[in-house]
Amino acid sequence: MIEDASVQAPRWLGRSDAQQPFVITVCTAGECNGALALLDTELGDLQIREHRPLATNACDVTVDCDPDAAWSLLQSLRAKLVDADVYMQPRESRGKRLLICDMDMTIVAAETLDEVAAMLGLGERIAAITKRAMHGEIDFNAALRERIAMLAGQPEQVFHDIVERLHLNPGAEQLLAAAGAAGVHTILVSGGFAQVAEPVARRLGFDEVHCNYLEIDAGKLTGKVKSPIINADLKCSLLQRRAQALGLTLSDCCAIGDGANDLPMLRAAGLGIAYHAKPVLRAATSCHIDATDLASAIYFMGLDFVSVT
Repeated sequence: MIEDASVQAPRWLGRSDAQQPFVITVCTAGECNGALALLDTELGDLQIREHRPLATNACDVTVDCDPDAAWSLLQSLRAKLVDADVYMQPRESRGKRLLICDMDMTIVAAETLDEVAAMLGLGERIAAITKRAMHGEIDFNAALRERIAMLAGQPEQVFHDIVERLHLNPGAEQLLAAAGAAGVHTILVSGGFAQVAEPVARRLGFDEVHCNYLEIDAGKLTGKVKSPIINADLKCSLLQRRAQALGLTLSDCCAIGDGANDLPMLRAAGLGIAYHAKPVLRAATSCHIDATDLASAIYFMGLDFVSVT
């Protein structure tokens, strides 16, 4: 992967110029020996303080350096590592106590409203609007209302039916299991709807779920969405309010998402992870999962992997 020079620098850059321990986390699509060999050559004069294997495809390497050197090293590693995701962060601020995740295309492998539309023969028309909204090209609220208006008169049951067809993104179950085992408070937040988001949250064991609600009359959609709409600003506000209520700082929080409406939330969190993200989100964040799956977020958060049976 060639790292785009426009990618946002990490929040820890500029906070201090002191030399300190930085943890380099490397996650690969296969075994990571080749990536670690390349890492060794990129370290130059930097001495390894600790080398900790995490899995056959993941490893932590801790080095002492200043933030400017860490950012330069991270950019170099991303440009040269193939089929790998890598992040680098100060060891002292790595641990997280709250995890907030987007749902569509992040936790589940679909845009759920597009899936409903496809079942009703409206797939292409609605998917085109969704794509523009997720790329930040049009207003999210207006796009959501426009799409739901097109479904007026359709049975609410189609949203319940789509749940049975949804697939979780790889690593989602492992991520939530690891967070739960570590006592991390977990929140699912979605611009999607309760008929889908609530079952997904129950399946994975999220502590909270926040989503949109359809207006229903006699089992059919009226074509309207109840207020307030869960948009980019409300996602970010929710993160801030829940962290404060739990006695946490934003540095204690990790946010994961894929689209433009996740951007404020990812920027606010101490660790914002862009998951197979749209270009506008990826360019505005410093931590990415592009080559691997959600299990890599376990290691970026400094958590231990938990087997899921």
